[in-house]
Amino acid sequence: MINVRSSLAVVAGSLLFASGCVAAPQGGAEDELAVAEDAIIWTNGDAPSFFWQTSTQTELRRLATSPLVDRSTGLLTKTRLLHSAAGRELLHYVVGCALDPGTKVSTSLPAVSFEGAIGLATTWKKAKLGALSSQRWVTACLLQTLNGISAHVPIRMVGNHKGLVDASVQDAVDFSIPDATMFGNLFDPAKVEVFACADAGAAKACGLTWSAFAHLRICDSSPLCGITLLGPCQDEAATHCWTDSLGETVCKTPGATVYTETISTFLDAEGFFALYPSCGPRPPR
Repeated sequence: MINVRSSLAVVAGSLLFASGCVAAPQGGAEDELAVAEDAIIWTNGDAPSFFWQTSTQTELRRLATSPLVDRSTGLLTKTRLLHSAAGRELLHYVVGCALDPGTKVSTSLPAVSFEGAIGLATTWKKAKLGALSSQRWVTACLLQTLNGISAHVPIRMVGNHKGLVDASVQDAVDFSIPDATMFGNLFDPAKVEVFACADAGAAKACGLTWSAFAHLRICDSSPLCGITLLGPCQDEAATHCWTDSLGETVCKTPGATVYTETISTFLDAEGFFALYPSCGPRPPR
């Protein structure tokens, strides 16, 4: 079950983003409710081939140096992303990741606007994306929306942020296959770094082939893709990620930078098959 909370209006026929806070299935309903506070259902489908272009990344970082909404016009800050279909789809995700549900951002183009959905960097509406934590949260969100298989797959996004709160125990049952954890920072020109690792479901089902599927999903055919695939997220040595005392996922880069701003995904059976078609049997219809 997906509880519709908001839609991000880009152009006619744009995607509806459905959301509901959820939790990984535990020992019983009481456990599910106890941890069903830091997740949301969203849909990934942004094109990696456009996302990783140097010009796109440069424009994203330029956009982060200003408020998303121009104070003088009340419209989306001028950006070249607005003038292509791929750019507008990316803005769809940028505004959705950053701003609260119900926050509408109008643009200079007739009938083109965007709406917030998660609220991971709400201050970006009126000020630059300057806070390190906000940069990291938006990065993790954008990474999770990438999908190079030309399909839109609903994903349960889990993380320790108040924006990821819209609980539904049923979502935890439906979206129960651990997929991948992503983290990094796309907005610091001095240290751009992005990472992904395989959570238990994908790691177990795919084994060593996970990297090939993940690379297709996150990078598509782009030779400019900057993500580092780390392999399984968790092991006995807690090499990449671990769970802290509050039950939240914390990850570490190979250079020993620690990230608490991580987003993990869970899939339903159909979504898992779409992203990893040879890692398991097709789910029954």
